[in-house]
Amino acid sequence: MRVSEITNDGWLIIDPCGDVRRVSTAAPVRDIRVILDPGHGGKDPGARGPTGLSESRLNLQVALEVAGLLEQREISAMLTRAGDYYMSLDERVFLGDAVNADVFVSIHHNAPTAAKSNKPGTEVFAQTGDDGSARLAGLLHQEVFEVLDAIEGIQWTSRWDAGALRVVNSAGDDAYSLVRKPQTTNALLEVAYLASPSEGKFLATENYVQLVAQPIATAIETFLTTDDLGTPLIERARVHNPTGGRRTCPTVELE
Repeated sequence: MRVSEITNDGWLIIDPCGDVRRVSTAAPVRDIRVILDPGHGGKDPGARGPTGLSESRLNLQVALEVAGLLEQREISAMLTRAGDYYMSLDERVFLGDAVNADVFVSIHHNAPTAAKSNKPGTEVFAQTGDDGSARLAGLLHQEVFEVLDAIEGIQWTSRWDAGALRVVNSAGDDAYSLVRKPQTTNALLEVAYLASPSEGKFLATENYVQLVAQPIATAIETFLTTDDLGTPLIERARVHNPTGGRRTCPTVELE
């Protein structure tokens, strides 16, 4: 949580809904290089797989595994949420920027209907006008796609323009707030299609989380330690206009 003020009898913090709350104790977090954002959570489960696995749960499992791998590589990481609770999109962005990290990676699994494919439909969205974001998106796509593409016996799902790309609305702005709003160099990763019958069963297996966490951690480490580019950003942006208004944010127990 972001700290608003330290008082004589506790801490004033900004909760997952963006409201000021008081807590009696808090442990400061410092020197974080990577923010991992497990998409959805709580009353917002995201996509649902054929086995009943929710995207919010899978995103969190992957993010926790990636964080552990980064710590093993002496790269400090923090999650925007550490459990199954709702967190507003704005507060995810504000928390990430407040930490002053080097990168912000939002982890998701896809749901929309797309065509059957013999290749994984991994997508990574980059922020318009940010070369660092384009490089991060390219590395994430390269590493994750190569690992998934080596797996046999999966009926994949993919859009024709899947890859490392920009997604903009009709006004030309980045369509997703988690890509548009962060000041931190960022990318939004859609690993694969959880809602696809064949992929969804594979994503629910015991080995999947460890399998996909490795290339995500490698891509982040490569971004931080080299000038490698990864998959080139698709030149033409996808146009998409998200729908839906502000979600009611439920209260989260803090202590």
